[in-house]
Amino acid sequence: MIKAIFFDIDGTLYSHRDHRIPESALWALEALRKQGVLLFLSTGRHMIMIEHLLGNQIPFDGYVSLTGQICLDREKRIFYKNPICREDTEKIAAFFNKKTVPLTLMEENRRYINFTSQASGDALKRLSSFSPPVEAYQGGELYQVSGFLCEEAAKELLSPLTNCKYTSWDDGAIDIISADGGKTVGIQKLLEHYCLSPDSIMAFGDGDNDADMLEFAQIGVAMGNGFQKAKEAAGYVTTDIDDDGIANALKHFHLLPASFS
Repeated sequence: MIKAIFFDIDGTLYSHRDHRIPESALWALEALRKQGVLLFLSTGRHMIMIEHLLGNQIPFDGYVSLTGQICLDREKRIFYKNPICREDTEKIAAFFNKKTVPLTLMEENRRYINFTSQASGDALKRLSSFSPPVEAYQGGELYQVSGFLCEEAAKELLSPLTNCKYTSWDDGAIDIISADGGKTVGIQKLLEHYCLSPDSIMAFGDGDNDADMLEFAQIGVAMGNGFQKAKEAAGYVTTDIDDDGIANALKHFHLLPASFS
């Protein structure tokens, strides 16, 4: 029995074509809530951007943010944090200060960039995001780093980061987190917090960084508009986000009536 569902945001719950959550998805989530199903977000986004994009449209029961690096309960209180180790943080800070490529640093309550470029602006625009402020690193703990860089620059940045890993989320854009992190790690922490088991959850995603959680969940659903890695990891591929993908998958698995529209 499915007791909880985890949703990625970009390309899964939030359409960047229409710049909104599809009406069918909003109705479906409300129907699930009335059935007592818990609704969670699992995203690479910082809470600053989650609130900017989604506002208070949906009262989620918990949040896996920054690709599993910070987890919050329904009151948005942090109960799990996994910062990048100090050794790699210092290396990232040195690269950040060189200003050879745009890097966005994510701290618990800060999101800032070393400088902006056409590439960073275009990538953020594709995700309905605004550019963070240009600020200096001040020694805080880092939880995620977003880099807007080509493959060669990525190799230069990543080669000395022995305790980190990365996933891509756009052509020429990557997210760097701790090697022992990821959405599945965050989901496991949230399951422990709410006393849920992995065999009672469903997950929706579309990106490379969703593949692990789609494999982990009892039911993993990739969006029709998703990346190939996500589709290969999922047990089921639904229609595109803009073609009622979430509602159609929920109907397929009998979590919504077939007549739901």
